[in-house]
Amino acid sequence: MRTKEIQEHNKERLHAITTFLREYRLGNGYTQNEISDSANLSRNTVVRMESCRSENITLLTIFDLCDALEIDVNQVFLEIQ
Repeated sequence: MRTKEIQEHNKERLHAITTFLREYRLGNGYTQNEISDSANLSRNTVVRMESCRSENITLLTIFDLCDALEIDVNQVFLEIQ
């Protein structure tokens, strides 16, 4: 794959991850405030992540969100394949 194709593919992956986490959060009745507090992240970070306005989300942020949502991070990656 060319660099541009890889970048686009990774953007699609990131969108799939953030969409899954948002839907999981909503489906389990968590608010953005509850998750941001539990994950020790700013609510702004959660908002930016869920709206895909940030392409600079780290794996540690995803791990923190998964812990706050009480979901195994492996499940997230399996769901987006």
